[in-house]
Amino acid sequence: MTVTAPASRVVLPPERCIPDLQAILEHAIANDERTLQTALGPSELGVDCDRCLIHMLAGSAEDEGAPWLPTIGRAVHEWAEGVLLSHMARTGTDRWLPEGRVAVGQLRGVDITGSSDVLDIHTGTVVDYKLTGTTTLKKVKAAKGHPGLTYARQANLYGRGWALAGYDVRSVAVWFLPRNGFRITDGALWQTPYDERLAVEALERANRFASWIDDYGVDVVLAGAGPHTGREFSCERFDARPKRDQLDGLIAPQTSGTRPGAGSTAVA
Repeated sequence: MTVTAPASRVVLPPERCIPDLQAILEHAIANDERTLQTALGPSELGVDCDRCLIHMLAGSAEDEGAPWLPTIGRAVHEWAEGVLLSHMARTGTDRWLPEGRVAVGQLRGVDITGSSDVLDIHTGTVVDYKLTGTTTLKKVKAAKGHPGLTYARQANLYGRGWALAGYDVRSVAVWFLPRNGFRITDGALWQTPYDERLAVEALERANRFASWIDDYGVDVVLAGAGPHTGREFSCERFDARPKRDQLDGLIAPQTSGTRPGAGSTAVA
């Protein structure tokens, strides 16, 4: 951008600069199509906290304001997509399919779709980027790279979407990119053979909860569900208790029941 001085200009006090700039940025975040999205996708259906999933399926109101961390993640995803597209145009390869829209199954009889970060056609690998902080990276590395059931479900749901579209899916990978690291190699990688069973179980679980909500109402289903795990980022948005640091914690399994009332007593 070439800078030239304007012939005339509006004069405002200097203290107006940052508040006005912040308002522009917050408006853009709040009105981004992903912020406004209400339909659940593979990432939401994979969440391992039963209570969070019930709230999501019921459309419980959330007030995230202008979510900054998801905005950073979205910017990195868009940058990575641009890099791959430029690489493919320059080299003529058709190996990579970035940000492919896939349908992974149905919820309440409606197709569940989502944008999958990358499919490597040559290796049959579906890659899911996760931009994460230091605390999460430490816990993933301490767990020898295993991301927990939430991320495993998400990755295999995206894998199922590509498989249903006719692609040969042989493995799925969750690549934890360091939000605070100096090098990309400061991150962590989990890769495993594609397991359609995990994806199907996640869909069946979501449809089971959805059916209970439709038949009995969300209050009845919540009354029979266990408490928030406190380890999902979504727990903060739906849990009325004091909030933890949003960068702490990692997902951990929570067993779902087979009918309303099968969990422990609700606390939030």
